[in-house]
Amino acid sequence: MGVPDGTNADDTGTGNQDPGTPADQVNTTIVTQNVVGWWRSLFGGDPTQYQAGGGGKGGQFMFASVDELNGVIKQWETMRDDIQDDKDKIADAYFKIKAPAGDIMSQGQASASRDSLANLWQHSDAMLKYADNYITKLYESRDQMQVMEDGAHSNFKSIQA
Repeated sequence: MGVPDGTNADDTGTGNQDPGTPADQVNTTIVTQNVVGWWRSLFGGDPTQYQAGGGGKGGQFMFASVDELNGVIKQWETMRDDIQDDKDKIADAYFKIKAPAGDIMSQGQASASRDSLANLWQHSDAMLKYADNYITKLYESRDQMQVMEDGAHSNFKSIQA
């Protein structure tokens, strides 16, 4: 029995899978971008080249209500605050590193540790910027959604009158 052109004999039918809740979509995006960034950095690429889309139709997240979107915004703000806290801890650790002795090996180890922490700080800074930009987009989406809901509510009231 042949397989029609454009189909895969091993197709499990998962191509039409529901994208999940907005929180699931956001978490999946974060994990994916962290893994992709890590792989890029291993091969000398820029680990900060993040791209976010969405899991819904047309590459957009779908939110059922303003309240649901507010919950996602709160999650992102919490995550952003955690990233900022980590970034501050990285900076503190960077400035606390001292060579245990004056020899070249001790100096080299201290320098390598500072270089590693500087790279980690840059990565945290990129994640922080990404989170800030994404939160801004979520607020813009929420504002648009609120305007649409308010308009629909007004229209409904005028129909009832």
